[in-house]
Amino acid sequence: MAHKREYIMWSGNVRSLPLRERIKATARAGFDVLTLSPFDWLEAMRAGISTADMLAMADDAGIRIDHLDPLARWAPQWMPDNITEPVFLTFLHCETDDFFRIAEALKVTSMSAIATYPAGTEVPIDQLTEAFAKLCDRAAALGIRCDLEFIPMWGLHDLNTAWSVVNGAGRANGGILFDFYHYLRGNPDDALLETIPADKLSAVQVADANATINPNISLFQDCIFHRVLPGEGAFPVTRLLQILERKGALRRLGPETFSQALDRMSGDEIADVTAHAFKKALDEAGIDHDFPRRRSDETGAARQNKGGEAGAATVAN
Repeated sequence: MAHKREYIMWSGNVRSLPLRERIKATARAGFDVLTLSPFDWLEAMRAGISTADMLAMADDAGIRIDHLDPLARWAPQWMPDNITEPVFLTFLHCETDDFFRIAEALKVTSMSAIATYPAGTEVPIDQLTEAFAKLCDRAAALGIRCDLEFIPMWGLHDLNTAWSVVNGAGRANGGILFDFYHYLRGNPDDALLETIPADKLSAVQVADANATINPNISLFQDCIFHRVLPGEGAFPVTRLLQILERKGALRRLGPETFSQALDRMSGDEIADVTAHAFKKALDEAGIDHDFPRRRSDETGAARQNKGGEAGAATVAN
């Protein structure tokens, strides 16, 4: 295999499920890592699941919880003006101190930062760069890599801006989280993408969507409700996978499908359709890979081998 890969179940795929079912779906599908948001962590705590329980449940299932996403309040400005769904605004309210306390408790090795101030607002690039550098330094003290994600409906909206910030900050643990949706719905620039060092493209979210947005909904609503599984939309998924593979940038990757269709499925159904679409996308791009890493019967055997009757029951309940 050309590159060692880590396969990620980005939490958007399983957002409709409680944590136990998210873990089970991640293992069933064959991913290595499940990501969480601070809101997800808080909801699990409210359900009576301690941080230690979360980590033990993941370990029993043969996966890891190893990315906290997202942090918005690091930026000089952060309050968005285009979110009408209160539940999604709550994802952005986490204070930086609280975010790092959660990250440290979960023992994650990576995080993502977004800048959600309104599009068109003038925030000097040097201010963003300085703030991101400080954020990276704080993350580095905990052994955490800091991935900057550009999002077209907000101020830090494209690859060019994200690369200016990451490159200007010059931090070894700073990189870019590359989401196909945000790249293609924003300001795609393949020539620029080709020039960015592979190690600065820290993680990849493989996404797909229709060619155009329904005129009756916003870009945010399209992003958060109407993505489709990789290969089922109009995005050039194969081309982007091939560009990133040539660069050696497909080291940490997985599908991210924010979808009302997935929201209506069971955990097993989400696992199966997500794994199938992701594997098919890799195959059609000619990517040399070993996904799925495991299947549900293998993870069940692994749990039993660890003497985990209790662990198996924890995941299954």
